[in-house]
Amino acid sequence: MKEYGALHNAFQFQYHDSPIHRLGGGWKLVFALALSAAAVAARGPWTIPAILAVIMVLYGVARLGIAGFWGDVRLFIIQIPIIVALYLIRDGVAKGLGPGLKIGFQILLFFLPNALFLRTTRSSEIMAGLKKIMPVSLVFIIITSLRFVPFFVREIEEIALMQRLRGASVAPRDLIDPRNWKDLFNCLFIPLLVRAIKTAEEAALSAEARGFDTRRRPRSSSAQDAASPDDEQIK
Repeated sequence: MKEYGALHNAFQFQYHDSPIHRLGGGWKLVFALALSAAAVAARGPWTIPAILAVIMVLYGVARLGIAGFWGDVRLFIIQIPIIVALYLIRDGVAKGLGPGLKIGFQILLFFLPNALFLRTTRSSEIMAGLKKIMPVSLVFIIITSLRFVPFFVREIEEIALMQRLRGASVAPRDLIDPRNWKDLFNCLFIPLLVRAIKTAEEAALSAEARGFDTRRRPRSSSAQDAASPDDEQIK
């Protein structure tokens, strides 16, 4: 039970009086996209470590600390040994280790700047910026999608905990062994997919209740209870 709750604050807005928090949402989005693009385009041997160092410094400037950085990074770091294992199976150790590590870290660094963006930007700031260039209905969809990220992080952790109590091998150290990937799919991905479908239906009712699709059937009573994202988390 010690690990339970470790991911519950991942990707959630956390206010601190820092220069990054005070920076405009539009500028933060531009910088996040630029770092993500740099991670995808990384070619030199020192490019990936340099981008990782920049992101870690930004986490420090945002006063999120090592705990905040680890809370965000640990969700994506599990894909690195999986990708490396696939490369090793296909190309062998000599040819597969380097490319596998490179691709794994590129994926990690692609998502981290966006995690920092969500950590330091309120939904209202994101919406205010996007409303200038997009329709309100589209902005609502984007904001809802972004704020569902921490929601599904918590769902993954809760499902993984319950499945581990039932004996499933879905702990990070278990997934290093390819023989346990079957449990990852059957015991984690499928239940998460079921919850995602249910949550999507609730979000659709919430959008309908806000008048984003008045051509559909009249609002049902359950729409009044549908959850909507706020600045910190979805409840």
